[in-house]
Amino acid sequence: MKELEKTKRISISTVLFILVLIIGVLTFKQPKNVYKKTHGETLKTFTSTNYLVDLDAVDEQNSVLIDVRSKYDYARSHIKNAINLPTAEILDNESITAFKDLKSEGKIAVLYGKNPNEANSAWMILYQLGFDNIKILNVAAHHSENNLLVIKYDLEKPIPKYMDIFKPIAPEKVAVIKKVTPKPPIKVVPKKKKKKRKPEGGC
Repeated sequence: MKELEKTKRISISTVLFILVLIIGVLTFKQPKNVYKKTHGETLKTFTSTNYLVDLDAVDEQNSVLIDVRSKYDYARSHIKNAINLPTAEILDNESITAFKDLKSEGKIAVLYGKNPNEANSAWMILYQLGFDNIKILNVAAHHSENNLLVIKYDLEKPIPKYMDIFKPIAPEKVAVIKKVTPKPPIKVVPKKKKKKRKPEGGC
């Protein structure tokens, strides 16, 4: 009788375990966005300046300017014909669809913010997602009396061989220092003074 109860418990727990597995597999969703580029590929591109473009070099026919600043900054003022897709919303369905449409049309998306550093995070995310038609506008944009001033940004040039920084440095030749043995101290032996004898008295 006890064995029958044990068998029932084992079979019930097995059925429940299988049901949990089936429910887990059926409800599992793949991530919406999957990186297509490795970190190494992204860093290789990032250390070059090929992803930067100057304002006067933007081809208006084949490029679309995308403002990655906040909606408030975009509403105050923006570059003519620019679309606002803030960095915080770059992975939303609407934003991803817009970038897919631009890629299928063969157009280049030129991102800009207050400076190229602000647009870098959006560029890196999109580049790793496989959008290789993304550039960054090499400008600094700031408001002055409700007008947007756009000036060329002086970007530092990357170090030519960035990975060489992390290579171990060969130790320098250490000068051999001879051990100096101290001379033994000279022993000074004090001379004992002889006591003067008192003259003995005579008879």
